[in-house]
Amino acid sequence: MTSRRKALEELAHRTLMERWRKNPLLWVKERLKEDPKDFIWSMYEGYEDHEWDGDINPLAQAWQTLGDAYKSTTEGKTPEYKYVAIESATGCAKTYTLARIVFWFLDCFPNSLVITSAPSETQLKMGLWSEITMLFPRIKELRPHSQKWSLRLAMQPDVTDEGLSEAEREKLKQSAWHAFAFTTGVKADETSSNKARGFHRKNMLIVLEEATGIPLPILTAFQNTSTGNTNYIIAVGNPDNEFDTLHQFAMQPDCKNIRISAMDFPNIVLQKEVYAGAVTQSSINSRALNYGEGSPLYNAMVRGISPAQSSDTLIRAEWLEAVLHKKFPEEELQLIQSYNAVGVDVANSIDGDKASLAFGESNRLKQVLEFHCDNATHLAYNLLYDEPQLMAQHYTSYHTPTIQDYNIDPQCIGVDAVGVGVATINAFKDKGLTVTPLSGGCWHDVIPTEIVSMGGREVEKPMYKFSNLRGQMAWELREDIRLGRIAIDIEDPLEWAALKRELCIPKYTTKGEHIEIEAKESIKKRMGGKSPNRFDAIMYWNWVRKGYRFSTGFFLPIG
Repeated sequence: MTSRRKALEELAHRTLMERWRKNPLLWVKERLKEDPKDFIWSMYEGYEDHEWDGDINPLAQAWQTLGDAYKSTTEGKTPEYKYVAIESATGCAKTYTLARIVFWFLDCFPNSLVITSAPSETQLKMGLWSEITMLFPRIKELRPHSQKWSLRLAMQPDVTDEGLSEAEREKLKQSAWHAFAFTTGVKADETSSNKARGFHRKNMLIVLEEATGIPLPILTAFQNTSTGNTNYIIAVGNPDNEFDTLHQFAMQPDCKNIRISAMDFPNIVLQKEVYAGAVTQSSINSRALNYGEGSPLYNAMVRGISPAQSSDTLIRAEWLEAVLHKKFPEEELQLIQSYNAVGVDVANSIDGDKASLAFGESNRLKQVLEFHCDNATHLAYNLLYDEPQLMAQHYTSYHTPTIQDYNIDPQCIGVDAVGVGVATINAFKDKGLTVTPLSGGCWHDVIPTEIVSMGGREVEKPMYKFSNLRGQMAWELREDIRLGRIAIDIEDPLEWAALKRELCIPKYTTKGEHIEIEAKESIKKRMGGKSPNRFDAIMYWNWVRKGYRFSTGFFLPIG
């Protein structure tokens, strides 16, 4: 082959690649030899009069958004969207599409890096990487030197992962032209966040599957590392609620938010099983029967609509917005009886549930912290001593304010007295301080009462009944927020988003005057495995700030 011919062939190859980078669906047709109708559903005969329930041709829109972002960059423009979020009904070919997006990026962007992520390795193996495995033989034809392992593939000759040290594996991830799996877990620990921030490449694509279960700090870390012009993120999942990670990502101004409704899928529109194993009319009918057509769960599973807060939500988002930086008239402030206080949600694990502290001045919540704490005893000392004092006595520092910083009386330190919290309470006791332990049954003395007629005479009875003190404290927090009795002064928008999500997740049920607050384990499950530490700490702060059971007496809540 002459050098001229070789140069012409190389030019033709670069031209094709440039064309495919800007128009991914041409790559599907010309390079992969697959039918674009798999993504452009309106190409099917029978869609002419279809009224779309979700976004039109959502899979094609999602993919083309990445191509448009690249095109804008080549023209010296700032892309309108650099990220893509797909909130989808189940069984609508999301994973099928993601596998092809992975190969498109690897094939068209030289020396590129694709990071595929999900909360668990099982989800990746059963989902995206199963689809990648089925597609790989076709890629092998196009890229003969490509190699594939369980959760990694390389586009050029590469060594296997076997026998490599952790440091060597990390170096390989930074240098190879490949795709690999990165599991986030359900806890946003510092190690995972640091690893997520550590990926850098000129051409990089991050693919997030089951994104509703990925902790928000992990997604934020991925965004912070996607600084290059050709660094993109696509996140997909079935929506859970308006505070889940996927929906929060979708609401960002530089993210293209796309909704896939099963009502628009070819199997449903064409009334035949075009794609085996995908959503069918019978599965939709079953969900309508089980969940109720139009219910939040039905809309999420069938129409890809992120559920707003339901009627059984303990604390509503609009109530929180109303008390953010709320100002109280002077005459109202004079009626408010409230002490500076701190709520303490205790932890005793280096990598498990975190501890949380909520500090407030009078009825204003000023600061909420969440951090790993491996010594419940030393947590107490962090509230008593500053950094030099902690170091001098060889206590672990968690870099928290002290009660002196907020002028807090020890009795206004509210500590969960169940489990590891006992160690924290005892540590205060060893220093001669009496704090307020929070556990046991409800405190009837401060439950509002009402006059009712019983047996022909009027009697005074409690308005509510609770199974335990936790339920009572949660309900009182709800009422104080609903009625605007407190203010929240949180400045950091990320911390506010995380705090609001935790406060808006818990639910409640009522049976007559009996109120049951959702169990902590149930809340934890719906939060993707994360414990509602901030919620608990704020709940404790709100209770102890009122001075209940002070040795010097107590006062009743306003209202």
